[in-house]
Amino acid sequence: MEVATYILFILGVLGGIDILLYHSVSHGIRSHEDSRLELITHSLRGPTYGALFLLVPNFAMQGLFFWLLIGIYVFDVAISLGDFILERASREFFGGLPTGEYVLHIILAMLFGGLVTSTFYGVGHWATLPTRLAYEPAAVPDLLRALLAFMAVFVLWSGAMDLLAAIRLSKKTAPPLP
Repeated sequence: MEVATYILFILGVLGGIDILLYHSVSHGIRSHEDSRLELITHSLRGPTYGALFLLVPNFAMQGLFFWLLIGIYVFDVAISLGDFILERASREFFGGLPTGEYVLHIILAMLFGGLVTSTFYGVGHWATLPTRLAYEPAAVPDLLRALLAFMAVFVLWSGAMDLLAAIRLSKKTAPPLP
């Protein structure tokens, strides 16, 4: 899982840039009512990438655990598709999705494809092994695994903030009770 770990790190860095630069600084989507549904999709990325940042560099996931990993990948594709669909309406108030963010999303999607491909080529044989989850760190620097653990905490926090913002914005737009 060495290649997958490096790709995941790059995804984490670029995803963090996307969150900080486009979601927070330039658009502040956590404070805009039209972004509620987009925030909900983003909140799903917290546990998804939190799990990936911890599992991929640290564990052998064999048998059913391998298929659980693939399920996480499929779930992330579904999140991305939902996000792409919602972003147009969510960002209309801001004049649309900035070109830089659009390009960044394309790069992230290509890297994600590389992550999935490297998983199948690197450890695809895990699918046919007896079910087992074992701590077997990838042959990458300990610092990299520590950074990914930090990213797991950050993405969980960011996802929780997105969900709380979506709840808060829903209460603002909910019709008053009779």
